[in-house]
Amino acid sequence: MDHDDDIRNEHRPAFHQNGIWRWGTLRLAILALLWSAANIVVQTIAYSYTGDMFAAVSAGGLFVLLLATVAVKSQQGTLARDFDLDRPPAAVVLLALLAALTALLPSSFLAGLSSQLHPPTVEWVTYYNEHFPDTPLRAAVAILAVTVFGPVAEELVFRGLIFRLGRRHWGFLPAALISSLVFGLAHGEPWFLFGLIGLGVLLAYIYDRTRSLTACIVTHSVHNAVSLALMFKQGNIVDPETLDVPTDWLWLGVSLCTMAVIIMLIHRLPRD
Repeated sequence: MDHDDDIRNEHRPAFHQNGIWRWGTLRLAILALLWSAANIVVQTIAYSYTGDMFAAVSAGGLFVLLLATVAVKSQQGTLARDFDLDRPPAAVVLLALLAALTALLPSSFLAGLSSQLHPPTVEWVTYYNEHFPDTPLRAAVAILAVTVFGPVAEELVFRGLIFRLGRRHWGFLPAALISSLVFGLAHGEPWFLFGLIGLGVLLAYIYDRTRSLTACIVTHSVHNAVSLALMFKQGNIVDPETLDVPTDWLWLGVSLCTMAVIIMLIHRLPRD
């Protein structure tokens, strides 16, 4: 590390270490595990009552948010302070939004690679397409699930807890890779695994540089929103043909170059 890097790190704002972050590593790791398990249990219960996949995702996300609120309140903290749920500057929000858009094609490419190694089952494709929203109410529930409740809950667990814990002990790259792998595996969709890992690393980088979990939620939400909009346009949730590796190399190259510029701009954001 050279002198310039030392200066940058010296002035880099640290993650808050108060509130629940006074707890030990094991306790925080168990907390992340419990939140993830609770999310699954609540989703299962909600689905058994509603029969709606997106309503179940919303219920699980709301429950994780409730658990997070109770945890920080027990330590006289707040979600804003303990989990960096701030109001980021307009420049950060804009870059987070652009990062989401430029990541769409590269993450699709990586997901296509995963689907070549582990194709989705016919049962999975049928199940997802049967749950495609067919009424305005169900469409509204789907939009809330993938743009609000899902991203908030996942960012609290995977970046807010797991990445941050790993960052404390191992540094950025191991923490980003491990938290992104867990993020990908937790979705239970191996045909999307590489794409989810790629998105997870990008989200970890945004959190590491901006110290704003809100910025990660913006990126995650916009990425999901555009993906859902494309699904609405094609008329189903999963089209097996869209799981192939994209072959439009020109646009993939443009996306990667644009993403590199966005990452450079995020890297150069001023520090407080």
